[in-house]
Amino acid sequence: MKKLSSVLLLLIISTVSCTNLDEEPFDILPADKYYQDKNSVIAAVVRPYEHGHWCGWDGDRWLISELTADNFVWTQKGKHGYDGGDWVRLHGHTWTPDDGHINGGWVGPYQGIGQCNVIMQDIANLDYTKIGLTQADQAHHIAELRTLRAWFYLFLIDFFREVPIITEPQKIEPQSTPQEVFAYIETELKESLPDLPKNGKIGRWDQGGAAALLVRLYLNAEAWTGTPKYTECAAVAQDIIDGKYGTYALDTDYRGPFRSGINGYRSPENIFEFPHAKNIYEFSWMYNATMHYQARYSLDNDWGSWNGVHLTPSRDENGNLYTYKLGMPYERFKTGDKRKQPFKTTSSEGDYEGFFLVGTQYEFNKAQGYGFDSSKVVLGTEEYNGKPLAYVDQVARFSEKPGGRWSEGSHVITGEENSGVRLLKFPWLPMSEGLFQFNSATEIRLAEIYYALAECKYRASDKTAAAQLLDDVRERNFEPAAWPANSYEMNIANLTDDEFVMELGREFLGERHRRTDLVRWGRFGNEWWDKPQDSKDRSVFPIPNRALNSNPLLKPNGFE
Repeated sequence: MKKLSSVLLLLIISTVSCTNLDEEPFDILPADKYYQDKNSVIAAVVRPYEHGHWCGWDGDRWLISELTADNFVWTQKGKHGYDGGDWVRLHGHTWTPDDGHINGGWVGPYQGIGQCNVIMQDIANLDYTKIGLTQADQAHHIAELRTLRAWFYLFLIDFFREVPIITEPQKIEPQSTPQEVFAYIETELKESLPDLPKNGKIGRWDQGGAAALLVRLYLNAEAWTGTPKYTECAAVAQDIIDGKYGTYALDTDYRGPFRSGINGYRSPENIFEFPHAKNIYEFSWMYNATMHYQARYSLDNDWGSWNGVHLTPSRDENGNLYTYKLGMPYERFKTGDKRKQPFKTTSSEGDYEGFFLVGTQYEFNKAQGYGFDSSKVVLGTEEYNGKPLAYVDQVARFSEKPGGRWSEGSHVITGEENSGVRLLKFPWLPMSEGLFQFNSATEIRLAEIYYALAECKYRASDKTAAAQLLDDVRERNFEPAAWPANSYEMNIANLTDDEFVMELGREFLGERHRRTDLVRWGRFGNEWWDKPQDSKDRSVFPIPNRALNSNPLLKPNGFE
């Protein structure tokens, strides 16, 4: 008899690969005893979503999507953060099939696929009418899980290209070609669409979400399979914008998509988001990975954090602006861009401005419940122990200037505790006001669809249409007086290939897009800060040795 663990702990979360999808049950409960009512079915259907959030926004998949690209780095800060050279290898494109983060890029999605397979098999065999549900409900649930499974496969085709297609629990399969994986994902999404609702529940796949995944698939088809699908991408993107798959609208506020979930606000721009709530499911990894140990004093919470990830520097150790065509993300934002402001809460209801922590840090103003107390400077604990903590858009051993390691220059291994601008696009709001960790993880938003359609238009030499679509999103980032100088439509000559790539970096900073975008534009092997031009193609990760060792049907994919 097929069995299901209580609380749906279906799969071992730490070591499963696509070739070892055995369940590890706890407190065994037979499936025919578990599915007794509507609530038990819904609990099963939504269980893989929790893993989905973890897969996308908690560790390895984010790291290999962003730290292998030009906008983020995890620098060694004194005695902290070398971590066996992990971050040096990711940044410098010198990873190997034995690297844990590469293995995580493989294991994480397959764990989610395994969960979807188990639950789909269970609910396909249920008589929904006996538990107060309909056959339409059953078709909806299966379509929802097929869409979620397709989302997991998008990671795999993006990262590895040649991967096994697993559709049954505990099945071992050889790898398929990129073309076969692409066709499988496409079919799954197209067949699921009719059985999904429009504008479904928050955090559940619906027609808009499935169509948006088709846009992602088609936009990257040429990079993934060698066959361009920009015409198909443009058609689906236009349908989404026109409301064929649900009602969505660009948020008029640049902060809106990322503060969704705060005080009940839901951004009309978000096609799919992972909702959060304090002490239930939290956006914790992103905070820990990016914030300084002392950030709890300026941002008002009780977390310690790891002081790891920050933006790649825009300036060298002497303060000179770099001349790389890639990277330097903070300086890529125009001075008048609202997003470039230093992050600061502006009311006790969760209002705020800016996306970045930069410069001297001050303690949270507890008396008024928002903002900073300019009389209380946050102090460092390492190189600047007892001294003001001030984030700089540089990386070097400034505490050892003159002499010492400062002379080594600016590298991944020469950071300090205050190195780098910190991203707060996903706002960490005051714990004392009951707002901390309630913001959603924005997975797909309408802006992505506008930019995808703009890219299709641009590649088809319709630069004017591309400029209009980009401007539809970008205008909210500037005050009216500053807009004419920053509009692409009003300054059409400014919209070049290089500018398009930079604009993708600005709009989707930190949203797990950057590696994919650079690969699609043929720039992933280029040089940027502390990384030379790649000597060989690194646009695809090698299939991890742990996966090869556990599945005799697998072969290396040729990217060592």
